[in-house]
Amino acid sequence: MKKRSAVTAIIVLFICVAVYINWNTENIESDAGRILKNRPDVQTSAENETQTNEDGENLPGNEEKDVKGDVSEYFDEARMEKQKARDSAITTLKEAVNEENLSQTSRDNAAASIETISTGAISETRIETLVKAKGYTDCIALINKEGVNVIVTAPAEGLSASDTTKIKDIAVGETDFLPSQIKIIEIK
Repeated sequence: MKKRSAVTAIIVLFICVAVYINWNTENIESDAGRILKNRPDVQTSAENETQTNEDGENLPGNEEKDVKGDVSEYFDEARMEKQKARDSAITTLKEAVNEENLSQTSRDNAAASIETISTGAISETRIETLVKAKGYTDCIALINKEGVNVIVTAPAEGLSASDTTKIKDIAVGETDFLPSQIKIIEIK
């Protein structure tokens, strides 16, 4: 009876951690979308949509603005939120691994979850580093179960098809996702 309760408790714990990680990743992505949506100089290159406001009116094009500070601040905040979510999840899972009342299977599952989170973090960092090495000022990669979102600074003229292909190739090379599962969001 105690074993069954412990197994049930760990399963609930894993579900809570997974929901938290998913929620926080979606929260970071929705914050990015909210911040970027209100900026006329940002466009999702994969979709090449015309930017419109809430009334459906086209937003003005590439106006001269000093947005470098805002962009840098966004990247810094997104990295910090991503790290906080990851640290919280790993702390919870480590506590589960060290819980004496759990079965070995539950401990192994917690350890595997830690490894998955760590592997994802390494892949995100590699993508970011390689994209920056290609000459882009800044980049943040967010991996979730559906794919990879790569938010990247772009030149004033925007990302070319060649740029998009380079970034997607990097993300595909560092993950198991297909090019169709890679979304690139550019910030000009």
